[in-house]
Amino acid sequence: MESLQGLNRDMYRPLKIINKGKTKEIWATNVPGIVILRATDDITAGDGAKHDTFESKARYANQTTCNVFDLLKTCNVPLAYIGQYDETSFAAEQCDMIPLEVVVRREAYGSYLKRNPEVGKGTIFFENPVVEFYLKTTERKWQGKTIPVDDPFIVFGRNKMLLYRPDQPIERQEPFLALEDYPLCGWPEAYDRIARIAIGVFIILEKVWGPHYRMVDYKVEFGINKHEEIVLADVIDNDSWRVLDEFGEHMDKQIYREGGDLASVADRYRKVAELTDKFPQLR
Repeated sequence: MESLQGLNRDMYRPLKIINKGKTKEIWATNVPGIVILRATDDITAGDGAKHDTFESKARYANQTTCNVFDLLKTCNVPLAYIGQYDETSFAAEQCDMIPLEVVVRREAYGSYLKRNPEVGKGTIFFENPVVEFYLKTTERKWQGKTIPVDDPFIVFGRNKMLLYRPDQPIERQEPFLALEDYPLCGWPEAYDRIARIAIGVFIILEKVWGPHYRMVDYKVEFGINKHEEIVLADVIDNDSWRVLDEFGEHMDKQIYREGGDLASVADRYRKVAELTDKFPQLR
């Protein structure tokens, strides 16, 4: 896939890594406020407990993300994304990342089932997708405090955010921490805006995946740009969602989580990257 038409690669020169995640690197460039997000060949599960690499993972991940974001640009979704830089990276506005993981579900899967054991796996939320917020943490720390789990589930209370273990029913536990005055964004209405954008993007993507594939859920992240606007940031690739084919087979990272061999995993990632090539034309 060629770089996005109109993106002048000569304008941006990666200088140094300023942040590194499990599957990507963020590079500062010679242009203030612009970064390069470079995918790596790593694949992980279980919050990094399982880790492998396979050839072309970075290329497939970047191809998928750029196809998705190119589609969303035509739909006027607020994005940090600027355009594809090369086979494994893209250019984006540098943002102050909001430490949230936002999950939208059309079907009951994953940790939702642990919090709601009365709901059957695959139960479809026909009327509206379910939106969930998780506090993004590492090494079980939040602002110097040790917490029981990483990425706790958030319940919004009156002028506070209550943190719970994500793997247990909420009614059977007490919040282990309360964050006062909506500290992550600074204003409560921001969370409504984030939810609206996340749902809107999910609906766009489930439409372009149909009719032979169904999108079960996905995870997205947001940032605040230099104009103090909330924008969709980070990546949306085959690690970000659950997508099933017409036979109910996973096309996503779930096959890796469940112990699938790397050759099969790589084949699904390749196919998803190729399938998303059509997305920018399917507005």
